[in-house]
Amino acid sequence: MSDYINELVLWKPLKITTIVMLVFVVILLPFSGFWAVMMLFAIICLWSRVPCLLSMFTKDLDVVDFFVVMLAINVGGVCGGVFGIFIMLFSRIFGPNEWYLYTIKDGISIMICGFLTPWFYAMTGSVLYTFYIFTMLRWILFLLLTIVLEPEAMGLELSLCSIGILKSYVYNTFIAKTFEVPLAKVFEGGVHFSFGLFAVTLAIIAVCLSIGKFGKWLEKYTKSDSASDKCVQEELSWGVNL
Repeated sequence: MSDYINELVLWKPLKITTIVMLVFVVILLPFSGFWAVMMLFAIICLWSRVPCLLSMFTKDLDVVDFFVVMLAINVGGVCGGVFGIFIMLFSRIFGPNEWYLYTIKDGISIMICGFLTPWFYAMTGSVLYTFYIFTMLRWILFLLLTIVLEPEAMGLELSLCSIGILKSYVYNTFIAKTFEVPLAKVFEGGVHFSFGLFAVTLAIIAVCLSIGKFGKWLEKYTKSDSASDKCVQEELSWGVNL
């Protein structure tokens, strides 16, 4: 299992990249709080994409779309849309087995929805309802791009979207209601650095590094068990031969 997960996610490059990004946060902080915050957002979204790289059934468990919505509302649609497609394409570097057309289709869908998000928010006046509209339009655009780029996969994508409706509704509602207010404070009076957000990012990195260490331990334990089993088999074989 550990070997299989390591094939799906390039853990070592991901950890090194995260550390480099964190260093850039510290370097940028005295000069531009905006870019320091954007780098923190990128780290959080990058790691939230990890479950999506492991299975087609966990594709909706990232927070990229939520951060795109918040950026688009508070900074601008172009900023949110560009941030979204960048994270989608960049994160795939660490999950090379993700179907490239999926990444492209979802990245384009998120980008277009990000561009339109300020208009959605102007209509509804609610981050939660804007998030709902964003998700629905994202799926519609995704299916339209499927028709254009890989029509043979339309049946599969329709079934996955149908399965994900309730899951996305519950998950998006939880994310929006839990993190809208804390994240909105980062945007008060312009984007500014938050030590709370920095602490959350460090906590996410620490948890993920711990998971990585557990994976290494599990792999080592599995190998040692396999070696022990082999020794037992050899001893039994030797006893039979006697």
